[in-house]
Parts: sequence; structure tokens; C-alpha cells
Amino acid sequence: SSGINAEYGVEEAAKDYEKQLCDRLPSMELDLALCGMGPDGHTCSLFPGHPLLKEECLMIAPISDSPKPPPERITMTYPLLRKCRQVAFIVTGESKVEMVVASLSESPSTPAGKVRPASGNLFWFLDSKAAAGLPHDEDQ
Repeated sequence: SSGINAEYGVEEAAKDYEKQLCDRLPSMELDLALCGMGPDGHTCSLFPGHPLLKEECLMIAPISDSPKPPPERITMTYPLLRKCRQVAFIVTGESKVEMVVASLSESPSTPAGKVRPASGNLFWFLDSKAAAGLPHDEDQ
């Protein structure tokens, strides 16, 4: 079978899923990662202040203390996101305004804002509510 094996514990599930990705895609270069962003600026399961933000080896990591339910899950990490050819964020709603501004600043302070493909493209698709805090051209 393929995909995340729900029969495994979180540690084994992360190892198994990373192996599946590597078996199918030895370069680990995904064509596209489609991401969202939570109102706290998290993406994937990379939460503000969490030790996984410093992970530099694992491409898929377990998290057993997620601040958002469910507490146990697996996540892509920055090393995998950096290898993506394209990363696209889709962010909606006024609850995200402050984090959109923080993510798109020159020195991003949010986990989402720190996603930077090494040689790929990064796109942010925002609705008007999420983009309300950004400078805009009145003529457009």
C-alpha cells in the first residue's frame, strides 16, 4: 500500500512515509507543495516555537505534541520544502491578516514565512481579507 499508514505509531509512520517518498522519488524534489497557513503562522505541522523548526535532516518528521489537534501527526519539514520545485500557499480570511504581513516581510517571523524553495518558485494566493494588511495599488 502507499500513503501514511495509520496502523503505525507516529515515529514509525514518519519513517515509513519518508521511505515511500524516497522509493518513488529518489531526488525528493516534489513538483508542488500546496500549503495553507494557520492563524498563528504555522504551515504543515511546523508550529511557532516548536523544535521541528530546527530539523535539518529528516524530510518527514513525527510530532507527538502538536498544539493543535490531533496531538500526534507527521509533517513535511523545511529540508523537504526547500527541495520543492514550486511551493504555493493559499490563505484566506481576516484572522490571517497579521500573520500574512509577518510572513511576507523581509525578515519573516512565522513558520510559513520561512518556507523558501532553494531553487524553485514560491507563490502566495490570498483572498482580499487575508491581504488587507498588505500595501496595495488603488488602481488595480
